[in-house]
Amino acid sequence: MDIESKKFLGQPKNFVSIFNALLFDGQPVLKPEYLKDENSELVMNVSSKHVDIIKRYEDGTYLDLFVIESQSYVDPCMVARVMEYESVARMRYIRQNFKKHVPMHTRLPMILTVVLYVGESKWNAAKRLSELEIIHPGFEDMFNEFKLNLIELNTNHKYNTGEKATQDFFDLLRMIYRKQILKEDLDREFNRDALYFAYVVTKNKELLNIYQESEKGDVKVCRALDEMFEESTNKGIQMGIKQGIEQGIEQGVERGVKNTQIKIAIKMLVRNNQTLEEISEIVGLDLDALRELKKSI
Repeated sequence: MDIESKKFLGQPKNFVSIFNALLFDGQPVLKPEYLKDENSELVMNVSSKHVDIIKRYEDGTYLDLFVIESQSYVDPCMVARVMEYESVARMRYIRQNFKKHVPMHTRLPMILTVVLYVGESKWNAAKRLSELEIIHPGFEDMFNEFKLNLIELNTNHKYNTGEKATQDFFDLLRMIYRKQILKEDLDREFNRDALYFAYVVTKNKELLNIYQESEKGDVKVCRALDEMFEESTNKGIQMGIKQGIEQGIEQGVERGVKNTQIKIAIKMLVRNNQTLEEISEIVGLDLDALRELKKSI
């Protein structure tokens, strides 16, 4: 995935849009024309050994280093890894620019790292250093906190990137992971590069088929995905009904509830776009019954 990640996210417009999404809600505060593909020892060494993409940003006022780490799995020590990336970059900058000593009042370039998490499972690892390290009572004020700048694409939060290619990629992943297409998106056209990168990340064969069958330009994706989701849901429903009635009822779901209510609950559980509390309120099953039913699907 690393090669395709650098190819897609390394494009200047796409690169700055990730930071604009996280920091400025998609407003074009950072401009792609100020990015530099720096070939210095600092950038080459840090990038090749540690992170996916690192670029220099220089607009006449600021000189910064922006870093994107594309992550497909949950890394329990990610917060510590990012701290290491940034420390290595700072020390290399100091060694390259100050041969003997650093003058008083010197200000170093800002280094900002974004972790773009593209995995399907929930990010349940530490997002702050204080969640990773043991902080003993009485030492809280002395502890130096560090937090991840984390973008998660499998949550209900919708990021605005301000750039079509990255917005299409973000939205495609959300659709695939949630197995849900909004009605207004059925005829939406998606950037072809975003479509292929979404395939690389998810290994969804339907995306690859659409990509291979399409020519240059934007591509309509959602109707094919919607049919795929519906077929998958129907198969899951049939299997869930069979297992849910045969196994779930035996495990304690049978509490005088009609089979129609069980079928409705199974369908909602398979679609996986509502909480157990919401399903309970709609179908009238209590939470314990729903949990047992979910285990049997």
